[in-house]
Amino acid sequence: MARLKVIICFFCFFSLQGFSVEENFLLIDGSTNEEVVVLGPHMDEQVSPCSTFKIPLSLMGYDVGVLQDEENPTWDFQEGYDDFLETWKTPQSLQSWMKYSCVWYSKVLSLHLGLETIQNYLVSLEYGNHDMSGGLANPGPTDPAWINSSLKISPREQAAFIQKMVGGQLPLSNNSVQMTKVLLFKEELPEGWKLFGKTGWSGSIGRHDDKILELGWFVGWIEKGQRFFPFAYLIREKKINLERRIPRVKELLVDSQVMNR
Repeated sequence: MARLKVIICFFCFFSLQGFSVEENFLLIDGSTNEEVVVLGPHMDEQVSPCSTFKIPLSLMGYDVGVLQDEENPTWDFQEGYDDFLETWKTPQSLQSWMKYSCVWYSKVLSLHLGLETIQNYLVSLEYGNHDMSGGLANPGPTDPAWINSSLKISPREQAAFIQKMVGGQLPLSNNSVQMTKVLLFKEELPEGWKLFGKTGWSGSIGRHDDKILELGWFVGWIEKGQRFFPFAYLIREKKINLERRIPRVKELLVDSQVMNR
């Protein structure tokens, strides 16, 4: 296959009422390690993974047997649990946990796994800075290590983690990877490609020029047959249009032309 074009943009900021809008996007060839698209100035800056941490949580949960399939375990919502969205105020299965990005389910799952187990997995999986000193949290208003706390990861590390996961290079059972892939499937794309991934968001981090910006992620990959391209998209903006993260990544994927080769 001919070498793909690498697109590099070192400063991708746009004016928005005195604030900066920053996009970072990395697309790599999962088979050759080639960086196909490099967009943005902060490929190696570590920030909170937010709800993209559901990817390693799912892998860990399946690997130790806490998680069983798309519907099991299903846990009930209780008074005092995180209730930011109406969809969180109902019983949650793995499928709804991932679909609605339910924070309290992640917290319950992490408590079942235990801090020591999670810490050991993060080291063996080489996930971000491995820092779980922020601790776990009960369902409710307290943030755990992966939300606005100690655990941090960069876009380049996110893409590398996805590459190892899809490529079968993590010290995990094949079942944990395959079941997690089921949860992460998003949609069929043209020409037989499939899109997988997980979004993440925080409204209180992402500082730039002493201004507090929102932070948004979409991390995943596209695949067709034996070919796959991991990606990590990170945006920081005064007010993120959360519905635009996935469409924006799809635009960037089309622009990269990898699905035409």
